[in-house]
Amino acid sequence: MKIIQKLIEGLSAKSGNNGGAGMPLFMEYASPRLDETRLPSPSGHNYAPYVEAYGEKAWIYACVNVIAETVSSADFTLKDKNGRIITEHPALELMYRPNRFMSGRFLRQWITASLELTGNAYILKDSPRHDGTPTELFPLLSQLVEVIPGKNPQKPVQGYKYRAGAQTAYYRAEEIIHFKYFNPFDFFYGLSPIAAARKAVETLDKAESFNRAFFDNSGTLSGILQTEGRLDDASRARIMKAWSDKYQGAAKAHKVALLEGGLKWQNISLSQRDMDFISGIKLNRETILSIFHVPPALVGLFDHAPQFNTKEQQRIFWQTCVHPKQTLILETFTEFLLPHFDESRTLYFDKDTGSVACLKEDLLELAQAAKIYAETGYDKAEIAQALNLPFGHGKENHGGAK
Repeated sequence: MKIIQKLIEGLSAKSGNNGGAGMPLFMEYASPRLDETRLPSPSGHNYAPYVEAYGEKAWIYACVNVIAETVSSADFTLKDKNGRIITEHPALELMYRPNRFMSGRFLRQWITASLELTGNAYILKDSPRHDGTPTELFPLLSQLVEVIPGKNPQKPVQGYKYRAGAQTAYYRAEEIIHFKYFNPFDFFYGLSPIAAARKAVETLDKAESFNRAFFDNSGTLSGILQTEGRLDDASRARIMKAWSDKYQGAAKAHKVALLEGGLKWQNISLSQRDMDFISGIKLNRETILSIFHVPPALVGLFDHAPQFNTKEQQRIFWQTCVHPKQTLILETFTEFLLPHFDESRTLYFDKDTGSVACLKEDLLELAQAAKIYAETGYDKAEIAQALNLPFGHGKENHGGAK
């Protein structure tokens, strides 16, 4: 706890705010100055550009979208400490219908997308009953949330500050479920995958800007109009304007140029092949996909994904991307939502992959493992629990415990 105490004291000193009457201790962060093209440093807390990248960068959108849609649609179950599946429970009802405006799947999609974009997701536990049990869950815009450090190591987070337009709201730590990725730069905030991908994103953006400029200038790069004579300013301006008006722009490409008065054209540009333009775009695109753990076939890139291995890419996607993210979300709900309904902490949310088509091939391996267990004397219930099978626990497994 001494480490946490030092963190809190250091952050409090950095903020220069000792708190006031009725005002929680708050650490203020200095946002880096950015130009219009660069994404912020991973050690900063300016997450708005990362969120904007979702609507502006095609491959960021593609990766985040496929991850959020897949994770949010993945099945899950509620189990007790013996691994028995519970089919009816107030916590399950809240997970399936978190509030009157959205479905459970949409809430999980929001959480997943926020994690991918900012490394953080915040859920407000709202409309509590008299015993404090929440009846609604609402997502907050993660780029508008700031963590309020606590004053002692027993409570490292005192609360959260939420700025939406001109409105500012303060929430106690116990009112918010904070999902976050690992961040070696900060104890309180998660690290977005885009922070690691930002150089590739910026390079790809520059390549696309070059490509747009390429076609805006007739599909050719700059060159030199030469003449042996000396031109005055007026003649030079007239020739350049006439040349641009007639030949500049993609719609005017491939026209025949007529050079008069001894003018000669000298092309001084490098070709796209010389610049290895396409290879550069593919390299940065693949870097972005690898950081998000998204195989190419999942975002419609089949040049390196022939039909015979597309299913294998789906399996890899589930095993290396979907499962870890779903586990993080379910474990966070288990830790910070279920105790409202289960003071004994004997219940937990768990993945259910039985309906995932690309993982069906694993059933043969499970069957072989089950056979080995059976031959060594284990009964059906023990085998099912050891291998996480959706059957074999007996009828009491589906008894609708509450």
